[in-house]
Order: sequence, then structure tokens, then C-alpha cells
Amino acid sequence: MANSLVSNYQRAYLRDLASKLYNKLKYLIKVYILFKPYARGVIQLSIDNAERYFGNDSDIKIHKLVTEEDFLIQPPKFLESDFLEIITPFKNEVESVIIDARKEGFAFSNNHILTPELKVIYEKDIEFEQLPVYREELSANYQKLQGTMAYLSNTMPQNYGHWFIYTLPMLEIYWKFIDKQEIDYYYIGGGSLPNFQKETLVALGIKEEQVVTFPSKPDRAITCVINRKIQNNGHKYPTIFAYRFARNLFLSKDNYANKKYPKRLYVKRGNVEHREVINENEVLEYLESIGFESLTMQGRTIQEQADIYYNADAIISVCGSALTNLLFIREKITVIEMFPFGYLDGFYYALSSYAQANYLYLIGDEIPNNPTAPHFSNLKVNINKLKQICKLADLV
Repeated sequence: MANSLVSNYQRAYLRDLASKLYNKLKYLIKVYILFKPYARGVIQLSIDNAERYFGNDSDIKIHKLVTEEDFLIQPPKFLESDFLEIITPFKNEVESVIIDARKEGFAFSNNHILTPELKVIYEKDIEFEQLPVYREELSANYQKLQGTMAYLSNTMPQNYGHWFIYTLPMLEIYWKFIDKQEIDYYYIGGGSLPNFQKETLVALGIKEEQVVTFPSKPDRAITCVINRKIQNNGHKYPTIFAYRFARNLFLSKDNYANKKYPKRLYVKRGNVEHREVINENEVLEYLESIGFESLTMQGRTIQEQADIYYNADAIISVCGSALTNLLFIREKITVIEMFPFGYLDGFYYALSSYAQANYLYLIGDEIPNNPTAPHFSNLKVNINKLKQICKLADLV
């Protein structure tokens, strides 16, 4: 088992290295031979280097915030063969920086904010080559906007989990230092807004006319960079501060006992082409025998998803965006997360921990000759292991 894991990781590493070299060559050709408009690098902004980059400019204000909280993170439960280092207790330590530029030249494009020198402002520990904008041609036309615009985006703003955990917390930090009434616009990249973003903006009191999705240059540009501490095996965890901010927007206001939703919930994957359970019929047959009902979150409003999760006493799901709704669970419930073989992620362990849930995880069987990277791989659930983990969770 251990040797298979190592082999899987080695193959993934070689694929990633080849991809990086190929993209680097394409970038150099387009920028220095074809003279295409591309971003020229990244400023890995932190409280330690903000003055070095922007401290000498009288038209730019810098705000800093360090937030720490001693919140007891409970160790997870798992079968002996399934240990993952990143799913171990961690600390809530966050450093945030706001750059408030009252000058022209800053641009919003391709889901990012760029300096007049076309450098992307982003969090530390993220290399330029890791950002999608590294491979993207920038817009040649920017709309000039009078007023103040705040950055409210990320590399994948239309991802449900990224939106709630990485993007929305920027607002809380902006509003600590800048009057909400001063902000005329919010830049959200990605083109048309999905329904969950629209629903969130309504809950926040941000008007439709304040939202900008196109390349633009305002009179005043504000951006927030939130840096989470690197911990177990190089991982960064969602913060408890992000958890609380998002949770309070949609937490169920009704008595969950009156809801007609499953108490034992198996969350099926929605309309996706990766991380599917290839033997889901077997999984459902067993889980239904111990009282579980299955639902998909596809097409539901955020409030409905929040109500479903708040109602549940036990939740089992493959890792994926639908588990972002762990934001809304009650304390002390049981959560079992299932991973494809070789996949690593502590995102939902963190959300479960903040609710003091009884969190367990299960690693799927290796799929022979599987060419897909672990992040996108489908999952084969070992039914015997599923029975064992359910017993460990006191569900049987």
C-alpha cells in the first residue's frame, strides 16, 4: 500500500514538472518574442514586505491585520492503513494586508488585480507559474471607472468552496479599515455570475450595479491579501474567521427538527466529470441499509443547502465543493469524508473541526492503470472499509 502511494505521487510529480516546463517555454515565447500582453510576474504580498513594494508611494496606504485564535482542533478518526499527515490538528494563524491605491494605473483583469507594471498582487508562497493568469493573455481594452473598486475574486471565483472560504473573508477585512459606503464597485472575475454568487451578494447587501466582471481601471483600487500559515505537509487550511463570516450569512434560522430532510445524509456528486464513485450502487445499497438517504446539491439555493446540512446528524460524501456546506452543520454531528487514492486535502477537515464534528475519513482503493491525477481521479470505495469506518463512527 505504502509503495503504491509513493509511486502514485512520483508519477504526479513528473507530470506536473513536465507541464510547468512546457508552460514556461510558451510564456517566454509569447512575452519576449511575440510581445503579447501578459502579466509580468507576481508580488507575493505579506505584512513583512508590503512597505518594500508600496511603502514609498504617498498615494498608497497599507493596512495590516494579524489574527490568531487558540481553537482546539480534534484529531480525526481513520482506519490504520489510511493515515494522512495533512489531516492532523493545525493552528489558526492569519496575516492580512490591504493595499489602498488612490491612483490610476492599477487594473482588474483575468480574475486578478495588476499593478501598473502588470504584476499580479497575490498571497505569499504562490509562485507565478501556479496562477492561471500566467498562461492567459491580458485584455487590450479596459473600461475606465470613476470611484473606488475592491478586489473580490481569486483564481477560481466560480468555485463554490473558493468563493465562501477564500473570497468572502476579504469583505470582513475591507470593512474593518474602510467604510463600506466608500466602496463603489467590487471586481469579481469569471464573467457571468453563478446563482450562488448572486444569492450571496444579496445577503451581503451588495447591489448588482456594484459588481464588475469585465477588465477595468478605477480611480482607486483596493485589494486584500490573506496569508494562511503553511502547516502539516505544506498545507494551508481554511480559517475559523472565514468559517464564521460565511456561516452567519446562511445559517438555518428555523428549528431543524421540523425539516423534512435526511438525518443521515449521503451527498451524491453533482454534474461533474471527476471524483465520481465508480461503485456507487454498492455504496448506496450499504448506506441505505443503515438508514442513509442520498441527495445531490446540484441546482439548490445556498439557503436550501444550508438547511439540509443543518438538519443532518451524520453526513458521508466524497471530497468536493458540496462539502463546503459543512459551514452550516450543527456541532458534534458525524462527518465521513471519502478520498480518491492518492488525493490530499484538509479543507473539509478544517470546516468540520470548527463545528466540533466527529470527523472521520476513508481512502478509496487504488484503481489499476489509472492515468488521471489524484485530484481529478474517480473513487472506488472498499465496502468492507466503509463498514469498518461506519462502525468506528458509531453509526452501526
